[in-house]
Amino acid sequence: GEDARDGTIRSVDNLGASSTLLAEAKKLATTAGSSKVILCFDAITCPFFRAYAAEDLYKVANGVPQLHVYLREAEPCDEFDAGGMHMVTPLKLKRPIAVHKTAEDRAMAANDCKKFLEKSCAGKGKVTMFMDGMDDALEAAYEARPWRWYVIEVATGKVITSTGLAPFNMKGKLAKIKAACGGTKGSDPRVHASH
Repeated sequence: GEDARDGTIRSVDNLGASSTLLAEAKKLATTAGSSKVILCFDAITCPFFRAYAAEDLYKVANGVPQLHVYLREAEPCDEFDAGGMHMVTPLKLKRPIAVHKTAEDRAMAANDCKKFLEKSCAGKGKVTMFMDGMDDALEAAYEARPWRWYVIEVATGKVITSTGLAPFNMKGKLAKIKAACGGTKGSDPRVHASH
């Protein structure tokens, strides 16, 4: 029921281009013919996100479009090495990802994440990806690190539901997203929010 906070987001393809979170959410909803959008705050260095969380959340989204916003890293290799797990697990990264020092660093990681999502769950060309500014304003406003999803009603800008902090209790996270997205396109999301 809270208002979704707006803020500047930047293109991952054209670093000079910026928009706002809610403006892009409205565009995406209009194109998809949906009354709601999922705001997906992503960071590819979280191994839980890569291993199963992103794919599992896509499976319960019921066609509700997702606006992806890439954040500061969850576990950059120069701050959270964890024994090199980013490079040796079955879902290893192509390259080590350190703390983003420039917008170009963040855009490179965001494009890697976009490719990963298109290959693992969404399909080629079906991920709309922007990024947070280097001031990490949206990450702070949404308490989104390591990753977090919010379902919003586009017409009112109200939050229907969100996943909790941390990459745990996926059963609960999936149930909340599924309930909020469970209707057909254009249905009233408040019906699902009460379940």
